[in-house]
Amino acid sequence: MSEERQSKPTIIYADIREEKSGIPSLLEREGLLVVKKQLDIGDYVISDKIVVERKTATDFAHSLFDGRLFDQASRMSEAFPIIVYVIEGNPFRLRRYRSRLTQLTSAMVALAVDFNAKILFSEGPSHSATIIASLARRANTVRKPVTLHKKPKLSSIREWQLYIVESFPGIGAKTAERVLEHFGTIERFVNASIVELSRVPGIGERRAELIKTILKTPYKPGTGKKRGGTIEDFLS
Repeated sequence: MSEERQSKPTIIYADIREEKSGIPSLLEREGLLVVKKQLDIGDYVISDKIVVERKTATDFAHSLFDGRLFDQASRMSEAFPIIVYVIEGNPFRLRRYRSRLTQLTSAMVALAVDFNAKILFSEGPSHSATIIASLARRANTVRKPVTLHKKPKLSSIREWQLYIVESFPGIGAKTAERVLEHFGTIERFVNASIVELSRVPGIGERRAELIKTILKTPYKPGTGKKRGGTIEDFLS
């Protein structure tokens, strides 16, 4: 069993708009299986827990001052527990923003504290590919089988409703609130079509497809060694 796991290729999902950077091709040369799709959020999805946003130093500064940065961070934090920013170059050395170093610093502090984001600096696309490949291999190495956690002690129906909706992959607390506000009940949520689910901000088509796959796939009693399919199986 351990040999099978080691031989299984490391899968990473790359946004199709990243192809012009050359990084997906570099990742493939590193031996990773790169699935290119138009991602709703992030540039690379390492697993159901890790998303990577790649930015040049200039784009990082632009996204801060045009208002995109924290909107992107908010949407990623709702869908993934771990956010990683890979920044190519040093935004603090950009002449255009030398008078705004305090704001750049505050932005990085906010990403780290408010969104629990990891910020890694890169020398360029080739170095970024090395970083992303290392993240993917690390995630693949430490990946563990899904285990059931203890039921929380919840005191109201509303808390149970949110808990149930949050149990679906990629749905955090804020998205769960949106789901229940949109559909009204869990019953309407689970009976919704992919199109209806994808209309909820924070879900998108790819996550809607995964939710419907989980809901529709017949349960297969396990042998105690493995539980059903993986996230890769659902997304492939």
